[in-house]
Amino acid sequence: MNELHQFRCGWAGFLSSNLEYSFQIIYLCSVDKKEQIIVAAMKLLVEKGVQATPMSAIAKAAGTGMGTIYNYFATKEDLINAIYLYIKKSEVALVTKSIDPNAPLKARFLSYYTAFIRFNLKYPESFAFMDQMQNSPVIHCSTKDEGKAAFMPVIELIQQGQKDGIIKQLELEAILYFLAGALTTYIRWILSSKQNGSRHLEHHLRMVWDAIKE
Repeated sequence: MNELHQFRCGWAGFLSSNLEYSFQIIYLCSVDKKEQIIVAAMKLLVEKGVQATPMSAIAKAAGTGMGTIYNYFATKEDLINAIYLYIKKSEVALVTKSIDPNAPLKARFLSYYTAFIRFNLKYPESFAFMDQMQNSPVIHCSTKDEGKAAFMPVIELIQQGQKDGIIKQLELEAILYFLAGALTTYIRWILSSKQNGSRHLEHHLRMVWDAIKE
């Protein structure tokens, strides 16, 4: 628990006379605790796998009780789906911040793609979790749809590129699966071989763009 979290939780009791502030601070503590559980569970699931990670181990790693976990997640499957969305939304939130909306389409596409690579190299446990769980039946179709919705800026960019005759007129799903496969394979290679990603990034970006451009 970090100092900011301690400050927020510690003051919740002292501000009980002001209900509005109290509810705000209790909410902040609640959000922090939920995220704490998600992060702890993600690390354990990556290290030990789904079957070897009981909820009791997650509670211990998160520094909380079983009751608290079940307040947020009725089952381990629900927790796994929450981790999936947490990673997807965190990834998109960080990636979209670095994009210049006024840049040419090619530059915006390459900026998105590069930012996705850097996010996954910076947070390898997130990458490992998604790599393991992406095609797992544990991930609900509704969860995948919600995760895909978070990527609408990228999808709309590709569609705009097709409309403008810049990107190949292929089925959108085929392009998305190709890009996801290329990105995943590249990151897996960089992480496993401990290569300097910056040395190979320019070549990789050129190959990816050449593959989808009209």
